[in-house]
Amino acid sequence: MQRIAIIQRQSPYNTSAGRETLDLCLALAAVEHQLAVIFSGDAVYQLLPVQQSSDFVLKRYQSGFKLFGLYDIEQVYVCQTSLQRRQLDSNQLTITAEPLNALQLQQLLAGQQQIICI
Repeated sequence: MQRIAIIQRQSPYNTSAGRETLDLCLALAAVEHQLAVIFSGDAVYQLLPVQQSSDFVLKRYQSGFKLFGLYDIEQVYVCQTSLQRRQLDSNQLTITAEPLNALQLQQLLAGQQQIICI
């Protein structure tokens, strides 16, 4: 079992990277890798509730994050600085993600065998 950190940095609105990262997380967890999923930069917007609008149709893949528990993905983190820069609070997130500061993120990444940035 490898320790793998997946750092998600993409907005949910510009590319399909968010959906692809979710699929990658679930696939790696299914073959019993130990994952640490980190939301940083504009990726913190993926963790906010999705508002449905007739003007903007967004595929709602974010509900798939709730599958993390079923796949034993317990290490879910959010960059505290990214939240602060966007004037967001961890209480606004749709899933439980532990806020980490820069030093804590650095320590977490140091303990990983592989790091995937998306």
